[in-house]
Amino acid sequence: MQNQNNSSVAPVQADLIDIFMDLNKHESNIKEKNKAQRKLAARRGIEQHYEKKQLEAALKEFWEDI
Repeated sequence: MQNQNNSSVAPVQADLIDIFMDLNKHESNIKEKNKAQRKLAARRGIEQHYEKKQLEAALKEFWEDI
């Protein structure tokens, strides 16, 4: 009787492990995607900052030439 229970439990355990691994992989993919989005947003912010500084310098130079 015990051997029969073990043989029916093993496939269920394997299915549960597969499901757990899939969920873990899904969460990992979401974290990586969010990390990439944060990096991109930071890079865009830095670029916008430097563009603003460059434009301010160009405007200042323009007005000094007038």
